[in-house]
Amino acid sequence: MADFVEKLQLKGKADEDIYFAKRDRELLDALHRRQLEAVADCAAGDKDRAAGFEDRFQAISERHKDEPGVLLSAYRRLLDEINAICRRRG
Repeated sequence: MADFVEKLQLKGKADEDIYFAKRDRELLDALHRRQLEAVADCAAGDKDRAAGFEDRFQAISERHKDEPGVLLSAYRRLLDEINAICRRRG
């Protein structure tokens, strides 16, 4: 009987961990989206370029959704590229 109760507790813990991992990914995605929008404001006059950044952001998010370290690096490279463009313009 103790094994069954222990397994139920472990399942509950695993479900909780999965829920919070998904929630954390969603919050990080929202944070990165806000950073991208803030940085891309300098490209607001160039709608094609801004749309291209958004498309690349979506592609990166999908391609690396199960690789948090790679996803973070890809976001950072995209943001650095946008920052460089903004510095050249400003």
